Amino acid sequence: MATSPLRLEALRRRLARMEGRAPSDAGRFDLGHTSADACLGGLNRRALHEVQAASAADLATADGFALGLAARAAGEGFIAWIVQTMTTAEAGLPYGEGLADWGLDPGRMLLVRTRDATGLLAAGEDALKSGALGAVVMSVWAAPKALNLTATRRLALAARESGTAAILVRSGAVDQAGASETRWTITSAPSRALEAGAPGRPALTVRLDKNRTGANPGQWMMEWRSDERGFADLAAVSGDLVPMVAQRPTAA
Repeated sequence: MATSPLRLEALRRRLARMEGRAPSDAGRFDLGHTSADACLGGLNRRALHEVQAASAADLATADGFALGLAARAAGEGFIAWIVQTMTTAEAGLPYGEGLADWGLDPGRMLLVRTRDATGLLAAGEDALKSGALGAVVMSVWAAPKALNLTATRRLALAARESGTAAILVRSGAVDQAGASETRWTITSAPSRALEAGAPGRPALTVRLDKNRTGANPGQWMMEWRSDERGFADLAAVSGDLVPMVAQRPTAA
């Protein structure tokens, strides 16, 4: 059976990393996490990637991981973060100071809130088609009927044609067919304490459930390093949970 070009490219990049080489490819980006990147060989920038929260309590962490992917994919480009109203009601609103502390420039982010999933998907597709952004993150609540195979195919096509990374965040893990190139499940993890007992960096468990380019499923413990805008190995833990992205509570 013939091997697809995508699988051949993933294999080429994995071999290059094993040999200490990092091939330049404007069409791909990595996480900054050594072992995960060695396995994946980079992620396709012109594709749809799906991020799932393992539970409702992990939603902020899933959003944080998605924003980490967006930061890696966008570089110095702008990022659009589109959120559904129900998501903000449960997890809080995006918070500018928290985003800045996390390593993102709020001045280079477009924040959009939509009433329902239909509006979110339409806004996401328009943002992708504009070609003016480095990445588009879409945080949807639950498993709405509008988010079907056809909808994910439209997002994937828009990402491929514009060269803009599309990252879809779900508030819970679902077993549903979709056109995403990768699918991840995210769980919050205890952080590693810094010097003098200072709160540790945001920590998470990242599980790769699907990768169409051929990398086997895997799981890694990671922490986000805002100064480097990348993920790294998580060492000994403190036992305290640190949210991935600080969020402002919604008004009562």
